[in-house]
Amino acid sequence: MRYFQNFKFWKINGPIYLFLGGENEVSPLWLRGGLMYELAKETEGAMFISEHRYYGASKPYKKYNTTDAEYLKYLTSRQALADIAKLLNRIKSLLSSNKSKVVVVGASYSANLAVWMRLEYPKLVDAVLASSGPVLAKKDFYEYIEKVSDNYERYGTSNCSENIKNIFSRYDRLFETADGIKQLKIEENICEECNLGIIENKQLFFSSKINEFMTNSQNGNTSIIKNHCQNLENSLQQSQNESIPIILEERNRCTCYNFSAMIEQYFYPGNEWLLNWNYQICTEFGYFQTLNSESQPFTNNLEVDYYVKTCSALFGPEFDEARVDAGVKYINELYGGLTPNVTKVVFTNGDLDPWSTISVTEDLSSETPAILIPRASHCLDIVSSTKSDSEELKEARKQVKYLIKKFIGVE
Repeated sequence: MRYFQNFKFWKINGPIYLFLGGENEVSPLWLRGGLMYELAKETEGAMFISEHRYYGASKPYKKYNTTDAEYLKYLTSRQALADIAKLLNRIKSLLSSNKSKVVVVGASYSANLAVWMRLEYPKLVDAVLASSGPVLAKKDFYEYIEKVSDNYERYGTSNCSENIKNIFSRYDRLFETADGIKQLKIEENICEECNLGIIENKQLFFSSKINEFMTNSQNGNTSIIKNHCQNLENSLQQSQNESIPIILEERNRCTCYNFSAMIEQYFYPGNEWLLNWNYQICTEFGYFQTLNSESQPFTNNLEVDYYVKTCSALFGPEFDEARVDAGVKYINELYGGLTPNVTKVVFTNGDLDPWSTISVTEDLSSETPAILIPRASHCLDIVSSTKSDSEELKEARKQVKYLIKKFIGVE
């Protein structure tokens, strides 16, 4: 298990701050800025960041076949928690500081781990900051697209939702006939050989088309959403539902929506993290961002079966819907879903973030507070402060610092 450390502010018996890595390679940059860095500076703490098993350089095998699910069977949240516990014991021994309080910090999936560390190892962890943690495992995560839709309704142009509905409804109609698909290929510069008659390829098309809307909600801001709406409106006015000429150079750069080719890309060098994360969502969390809701304008062309097919294609036929259901049920029963039995945990979320819909956004108790930050995106509170930060974001960071200091007895 790889980890990095920074003792810049450390004084004997000062707090220990451990930032948990998630579904990516970790970087020591997290020890040079951000909310945890500011807390360590103000409380004379030591800083560490840990890397999750199977990600980055933290491989359980020197050599293993990434195409074989058998080698991924030890990639579980519970195993990850045990790794973190072992590291914390090592850190405490290294510092010879039994009086030091331990604060575990997480962002997104690693925020879940931070909460669950307090649940499973309360004697090791004294306080937790959980930023944008989707602690509820959920197979059919349609709430994600509902939040995206709500953001575009609230912060987009006046007719943005209607424009989105018209665009996606037209896609739907074009898919109904061979001539429609031919027209769609011209307008969207889709390669002629691409077979859009295959249902998985159609689903991949819709997944690709909603991606920008999702990204703008999860990682963007209200200005980005409004600008996107304006661009959609301009595009509609220009096209007036007419085919758009594609020059030869652009045609040579056409896109093909091919489910089988997409599956192959998971096994390309550099994509191991993506394959590993999919193993986790297929076996533990679900998080399938479907369109199974009437409260959104993107049609209903992306359902649970698309994601289950992805699981089966990546890891084998035994990774079916029943296995997803069993994993989701197990995780929620094990950790408590939206009501984990923990104290001295601060939950933070941005109200733009679609992941907030399966996170804790209301206080569970006086010692388990939740802070919902207006117009903030995914994990925005834990990054370094900027001049453009809203007053609400500044106040949220101030409140987090106060609570963490209170929980570890540093006023």
